[in-house]
Amino acid sequence: MQYQHIQNGIIEAPVEIDKIRDVYNKMSRIYFLATPLEKKARMRGIELARIQPDDKVLEVAVGIGHSFFEILKRVGGENTVYGLDLSPAMLEKTRKLATKKGYFNFELREGDARHLPFPDETFDVVYNSYMLDLIPIEEFSVILNEFHRVLKKDGRLILVNLSKKDNSPVFMEKVYKMAPYLLGGCRPVLMASFVKQAGFRNVIREIPKSIFPSEIVAGLK
Repeated sequence: MQYQHIQNGIIEAPVEIDKIRDVYNKMSRIYFLATPLEKKARMRGIELARIQPDDKVLEVAVGIGHSFFEILKRVGGENTVYGLDLSPAMLEKTRKLATKKGYFNFELREGDARHLPFPDETFDVVYNSYMLDLIPIEEFSVILNEFHRVLKKDGRLILVNLSKKDNSPVFMEKVYKMAPYLLGGCRPVLMASFVKQAGFRNVIREIPKSIFPSEIVAGLK
């Protein structure tokens, strides 16, 4: 197992893509339990995105759709919002929520964040929450480069992650070492330096006050 290795204060992730898909297909039935814990950080991330009615927005890792719904509320009705997730079950949850709320101006795709199925310079905003905390460190740059690629010039990147204050070890990491999938495969990450390395500018990091230890990292292409 690779998770004993630590880089930049982050434990390496031993999880595999197929395993993540399987875990989150199953977790789609109970993920609503985590939603209240994540809500404050997610909403602050959406606030920092400054979404305008005519913005073209992509959410990567839509989960059960609560952030996706908030994005839909902020764009114009004639403007398509795009969503991507590795888990078909999560996509179905998002689809049902959006249509139940009366929204049809969206397109959801099953896909991998390492290979986004969109052309260069397509989006004004890329929003991603509670995904990079699942990903092996060596793949951070691959995913962030994809985010950078599909954003337009001056496009906004918003990341919300399970995190910690600084590089110091925390109790949650001890739990992760013993049972990586107990927390859905998530461990604390610190993404600001990686975002800068990927070529984003004006990078900021916020730590919202919440029960669920999180960070919000924002930057401009």
